[in-house]
Amino acid sequence: MSALTDAQAPKLLVSSNTQLSLTLSDMLTRLNCELNVFQSAGQTFKARAAALATVDQDIDAARRLIFSESMITRRNMLAPISILPAEILARIFQFITFSQPDYPQQRIHFTHVCRRWRQIALDDSTLWTHFSGFYGSKDRIAEQLSRARNVPLVIDRSRKWTVADRDEFALFIPHISNTRELYLCDLSFRYSGLEIVQEISTQKAPVLERFELGVDTDPIKHVGHSFFKGPLPKLRILCLRQIDFPWSLVPRGQLTQLKVTLREEVSTVTSKGFQHDDLDQLIGLLLDCPSLEVLTLENCLPAMLSESSGGQTIHLPRLSRLCLGGSSSRVTNLFKMLKLSSSTTFSLRCTSENTATHNDYHILPFLSAHFSDPTPVKFRSFDIGLDLGGRVIDLVASTSLPTLPTTHTHVIQADKDPELSLSFQDVPNLNWVDILRRASDMPCLSKIEFLSMYFDNPDQFINWRAMFQHCTEVTTIEVQEGGMNGLLQALTPPKHADPLPRGNQRERKWGEHGRGAQAQAPIDDDNHGPAPVYVPIFPKLTALLLTSLAFYHVMPGSDTLFNLLLKAIKRRKANKTPLTMLCIDDCFIREKQANVLEKVVCDFRWDHKENHEFSEDSDCEDHHSYHSSEFDDCGDEYSTISDLGVWEESAHVSSAQAE
Repeated sequence: MSALTDAQAPKLLVSSNTQLSLTLSDMLTRLNCELNVFQSAGQTFKARAAALATVDQDIDAARRLIFSESMITRRNMLAPISILPAEILARIFQFITFSQPDYPQQRIHFTHVCRRWRQIALDDSTLWTHFSGFYGSKDRIAEQLSRARNVPLVIDRSRKWTVADRDEFALFIPHISNTRELYLCDLSFRYSGLEIVQEISTQKAPVLERFELGVDTDPIKHVGHSFFKGPLPKLRILCLRQIDFPWSLVPRGQLTQLKVTLREEVSTVTSKGFQHDDLDQLIGLLLDCPSLEVLTLENCLPAMLSESSGGQTIHLPRLSRLCLGGSSSRVTNLFKMLKLSSSTTFSLRCTSENTATHNDYHILPFLSAHFSDPTPVKFRSFDIGLDLGGRVIDLVASTSLPTLPTTHTHVIQADKDPELSLSFQDVPNLNWVDILRRASDMPCLSKIEFLSMYFDNPDQFINWRAMFQHCTEVTTIEVQEGGMNGLLQALTPPKHADPLPRGNQRERKWGEHGRGAQAQAPIDDDNHGPAPVYVPIFPKLTALLLTSLAFYHVMPGSDTLFNLLLKAIKRRKANKTPLTMLCIDDCFIREKQANVLEKVVCDFRWDHKENHEFSEDSDCEDHHSYHSSEFDDCGDEYSTISDLGVWEESAHVSSAQAE
C-alpha cells in the first residue's frame, strides 16, 4: 500500500468520522426503540433479563466500534514510527532485548504498546529464545517456550541455585535437544546439583554449541560415559568448573574453547582415583583438538607432569589465549610440550612447591625462547607487583604502552589485554629476588619503555640498578606504595659531575656490590687506569609517576621521601638528565611541598589531595626547608648508601643454592 498524500489524509479522516457518526446514530435509534419496547412490555423478570442481555451486547458492540482498528489503529498508523518496516522494528526489539538479557520483561513490554508491535514481537521467534535472569513463574516460562517455537534456545542459569530454580529447570529438560547454549553455573550440592548433572546426561543435544557447567561446592565426580546422550557434533565451547571427570569425555576435533578449572590442585599423594590425573588422555585430547583458540587449565593438570613432560610436542597453531594454573613443575612441563603461535597471549599462575629439586623460575627460559623464536617480541611496558606478605609476585608485560595522564588528569589507563601475565604464588622469601632478577633479564624485556612497580613494603630496599641494568630504553616509571628507597638511590647522581677519586670508600661499596652505577674503563698497567665514571641508570627516563606514597615518611638514612625526591630531581637536572614530568596521585603530601616540586619540574601534575593528618609542628615535619632555593644538599651520603637490605642477602643465598 502506497503512503497517503497530504491531500488524501484529511479526506480519509472526514470519511471515517462520518461513518462513525452514522453508525452511532443508528445504535442510539435502536436503543431508544428497545427502551420503549421494554417499558411497554411490563416489569416481568424474563423481559428485564432479555432487555439487559440485549443492552450488554450493544454496549460491547459500541466499545468494539470505538476502540476498534477502524479508529485507534488508523491513528497509530499516522505516527512517524509506523513508517518503519516490520523487519526494522523486529531488529530494534532484538537489540533492546539482548542488550539486557537479565531482564526478560523487556520483550514483554513490546507486546503492550499497540496491535502492530505485539504482532511483530510474537512473529519473531528469536526474540523469545533467550532464558536468563528471574522469571517469577512457571507459566511465564511455558508461554515463552511456546513463543520460541522450534528456534534453538539459549538457557542461562548462571547464578546461585535454589529449590525453585531446580523446579523451573525441569521445564527445560524436554527442550535440551533444541538448545544452542546451556549455562548451568553455581549449582549447589544442597539443591541436588549432582541430580541435575545426571539428568542432563540422559538428554540428546545435537544442536548444542556452548556448554558451561559449574558447582559452588567440592568437585562433583561425573561417572557417566558422556555429558549428554549421544554425540555433540556442533559443540565448540566447553567450560567446566569443579567437575571431576576423565579427559576422554571431552568431545574431540571441533572445540575452539576449552576451560577446566578447580579451586585447589590435587597433590600427587591424594590423586589416586582423581579422574583428571591421566597425562596420556590429556595429551591425546590436545592432539585431537588442533582448532583450539582458547585453552584454560587451572589446578587440573595431571600429577605426572611434576616428573616428566613425556617428550611429546603438541601443536596448537590457532591458539590465541593460554591460561595455565597449578604447581610450577606441572605448568612448566606442559608449557614445554606446546608449540604455539607467536601471537598467543599467556596467563600463567605457578604455585611454588618448595622442593630442593625444583626452582620456580624454570619456566622463564621457555617463555623467553617463545618470545624470541621465530619472530622476536619486544615488550614496551612491564608491570611488577610484589606482595611479600602473601608471598605473591605478579608480572605483566605488554607490547603496547599505557595511556599517560593528560594535562587535565592524573589517571593512567593501563593495557587491558597484555601478552604475558605471569604469577608466582607461595614463593619463599629467599626466592622472590632471584625470580624477579631472572625475569628482568629476559631479552624480550630489554626494550621496555614503561616500568611500573607495586610493592607492599615501603621500607624494603630494592636494588634497581642490579635488577634493571639492561633496561636502558625506559622513559617512564610508575611506583606505587613502596620501592622508592632503592629507586631514588639509583636515580640520584653524585653531587659533583667530576669522576669520583680513586680509593674512595663509597666507590668501593658501589663496585663491590655490582650496582651498575659506574662504567669501568680498561685499566692501564702503569697508572692502573682512569677513575670510574658515573653512568646513570635509565638514561632516557623523563617521567616519574608516584601513587599512594607518604612524602613525610622517613626513609633509611634518616631523611624524608620528599627531600630525597627533591635531591634526585635537582641532581639529575644538574647532570643534564632531567625529569620533565612528575605526576603525584593519591599521596600524602602538603601543598607547600607540591609547590616546591612544581618549580623544579616543568610538567608537574598533582591531584591536589593534600594530607591534613599531621600538624605543621608534628614530628613528621621534613628536616629541611621546603623552599628549593634554600634546599640543603647535604653531601653524597644518600647516593652512596650501602644498605643492601634483603636484596643483597637473598641474592647471595639464591646464588649459593643455584650453584
